[in-house]
Amino acid sequence: MKKSICTLVAVLMIVMTASVVSAMEAPSTVIKNYELTEEEEFVEFILEGYDGAYTSSMTMPNGRVITMTKSTKINDSTKPYWTNAYSVKSAPKGKYTFKINAPKQAYYNLKVNVPLFSDIPNHWAQNSINTFVEKGIISGYGDGRFGPNDLVTGEALIKMAVLGLTEEQPNGKRQWMKTFRWKVANEEKSRELGFLEYSFIADKSVPWAKPYLTAAGDLGITTNWKDEGFAIPFKRKDVALLVANVMNMVKVSSLKPSMFQDTKSLPDQYQEAIDLVSNYSVFSGYPDGTFKPENQVSRAEAVIVLSRLIEFLK
Repeated sequence: MKKSICTLVAVLMIVMTASVVSAMEAPSTVIKNYELTEEEEFVEFILEGYDGAYTSSMTMPNGRVITMTKSTKINDSTKPYWTNAYSVKSAPKGKYTFKINAPKQAYYNLKVNVPLFSDIPNHWAQNSINTFVEKGIISGYGDGRFGPNDLVTGEALIKMAVLGLTEEQPNGKRQWMKTFRWKVANEEKSRELGFLEYSFIADKSVPWAKPYLTAAGDLGITTNWKDEGFAIPFKRKDVALLVANVMNMVKVSSLKPSMFQDTKSLPDQYQEAIDLVSNYSVFSGYPDGTFKPENQVSRAEAVIVLSRLIEFLK
């Protein structure tokens, strides 16, 4: 069974009572099974119990047994619970059996997480990455990896921004989203955006980034950089400036300067951009009062910032 993008995280909640425990096992032993229908690059199995710490083991289809000698307590806001998590790379298809040594007869859940990429399970940006992939805004490398910590170039960032601010039409082309263009303060520009359509089908005769740069140019958000500047990793100050250029297309309230300790020597355009994006929590600074404008930005960070930008424009 081929998993779809719409079910990036397959969650199986199984509740078993003592009635499923065989006569040969102690009353405090709970058995759970899961059938993996095809080989996966990465699978995470998570056992959850609410009645105290426990140990468990997982028997894989090839007979290999992995044992957990302790569980992790999760202080949930409603009720604390304990987990055992098994991460399996190159997981073979077949039956996985979990034996839980419970402190008493109780209910246990088994969650099965089959992520789209092998390098984002438990990553702090996993949910946002999955959402962007589902919407076709960004993709992985084709080898099962997303590369969340890889640096994002200006052209890659612009591609994400353009795809995030456009939507596909019945004719297969993309148009600026109504929720965005209707909020553009310049009425003439707003009407102009409503007539523009783009085809981002790969054309080997032109550089891959050119159609996206052209679309961004129609918005007028790329005038601060020369063409060659988009092919290199963007710094935090550049990401802030690009995002601020989009935000300034809609009506934004005047806000007080953010007063970061390390931005005062920057040109005014960068200071104003950083103040804007940080005041609206689209792109924030660090707890120590710095913004670190010269630091480069990862793909995961870019996804988070653009997610907040899209939410702001709504």
